[in-house]
Amino acid sequence: MTLEKDTILPSKARLTSHSPFPDLQPAVWVPSKTEGETGRQIYSIRRNHGVNGQYKLHNLNDAINDDMPLYDKVLVEYVINDCHYPIFTVGNLLSQTYPIDSNGEGNILGDLAERISRRVTKYFLQHWDKRGKTGGIFDQRFDPKNRDDFIVANTSDYILKILRYPNLIILKRSKRGKFGYENIKELDGFFDYRFMSKRHILVLESKLEKINVDCNDLINNLFNPLRHLFPEAQFHYILFTDKYSVYSRSKTNRFRQIKEIPIMIYERLKEEGIGSLFFTFNESREDFEKIKNFLIVQYRAIKKMSFTIIGKTVLSEKELMVFDGGETPHIKLIKDPSSGFWKEVPLRHKK
Repeated sequence: MTLEKDTILPSKARLTSHSPFPDLQPAVWVPSKTEGETGRQIYSIRRNHGVNGQYKLHNLNDAINDDMPLYDKVLVEYVINDCHYPIFTVGNLLSQTYPIDSNGEGNILGDLAERISRRVTKYFLQHWDKRGKTGGIFDQRFDPKNRDDFIVANTSDYILKILRYPNLIILKRSKRGKFGYENIKELDGFFDYRFMSKRHILVLESKLEKINVDCNDLINNLFNPLRHLFPEAQFHYILFTDKYSVYSRSKTNRFRQIKEIPIMIYERLKEEGIGSLFFTFNESREDFEKIKNFLIVQYRAIKKMSFTIIGKTVLSEKELMVFDGGETPHIKLIKDPSSGFWKEVPLRHKK
């Protein structure tokens, strides 16, 4: 099927004269009437973030963890081109405030979504345009070793501070709550981006489930306070989610047509002069479930608790190896030829 010349509708307003992300903003247009098409206007996005990252799971015996202190051992790694990033370490796992079991599955999935979306977004911004530069949110007061509770910016009415790095919160003066301030918004990610001498601040929100975004809440409790805290900046909202939460299934490949809820978010924020970027995970929901189950197994193994491994088992006449997702087996048994008993043997790192 071929399309005739498309009708381009004029944009209602430009966010800035030098927007760094023109190809990432939803575009309104009308496909010409062809077989199966109605000729009505649609919204579509020209491109995604374009970052083709992949996750890798590691158990404590993998080569990446050789000679590393326990808390620094990498459990989940994210690889983008030749760059390798630890997404979850043993220290990250053991320091969580939510339960690492079936009761905390939603928290684990949400945490994973935040960590992966932050890493992809940061890489995207670092490589998007030679005229752009990341960084600048922290001043000389910032101490990476004592970063929790660090106040990033404040006015008489609002405070932006680190809750548990890298998550931030916005506090509003209300004469209620601790010290007369109350928490009005938590941020999954916050990026300071300079482009052609203009400051752009991007706020990230990750969603694995249905998109339940309240635009009025975004404006009143997020972007209006940020305007007070950073009056010279241009703001952008990044919604990072599953591709089928953004795109219509029947049109994904042909038109990259977006659904009604993303359109509503885009239009409402555009009225406020705020850009919208809709990024999607490379990982499927099944991938997130696999990583979550792997982390639960690792946690229980570290705590010396009983656990069930869902993974590959390799059985031969002399060896039995059980894999839990890492590059080396979680456990390896060798059969004693004289007695017929199986004996656990020390694992060798994969080099």
